[in-house]
Amino acid sequence: MKTLKIKARDGKVYDVSAAPPGGAHEVSLGGANLGSFVLLPEETKLNVKSKAMTEILLVDIADRFVAAGGAPMGIAK
Repeated sequence: MKTLKIKARDGKVYDVSAAPPGGAHEVSLGGANLGSFVLLPEETKLNVKSKAMTEILLVDIADRFVAAGGAPMGIAK
């Protein structure tokens, strides 16, 4: 599975998996799955899976993922 390395506001570099439009992008650090997000046209749905992850940090990672060109085609801005 293809991933992008995203440096978040906490200074750590997370692996974010590619996903088809409407699919979940898995976020991991050191092989541990910390959560996921789904990019929708009007919102970003979050799923925090670890106490090491917060919704605020997951939104930051999602925003940086989109800025890095990881957003699927067709997502409205």
